[in-house]
Amino acid sequence: MSTDKFLDLPKTDETQQATPEEYYFSRSKNTWIMVSDMSDMHVRRAFKRLLRMIRLNQLVEINDVHKGSFEKIDIRNEIESIETHINNIKSKVQE
Repeated sequence: MSTDKFLDLPKTDETQQATPEEYYFSRSKNTWIMVSDMSDMHVRRAFKRLLRMIRLNQLVEINDVHKGSFEKIDIRNEIESIETHINNIKSKVQE
């Protein structure tokens, strides 16, 4: 068993190559987060969601996602926050 080299994978092996950072849309946080920053709880939820999407054949090809969609989501989130803030101010003024 000691002669087996389980961890001596060549640098050309696919598992040893650098991978780009991936983002995941967290419904609970309503924002895109880096997968490397996800807590264990978020990883479990994301994995369950991914398995459900696979089962229901609802996966989207990465080419179908526009590069600017991350920025658009951030802008939409900011707009919603501003609108909520405005509504809070209006309700306080009307009281």
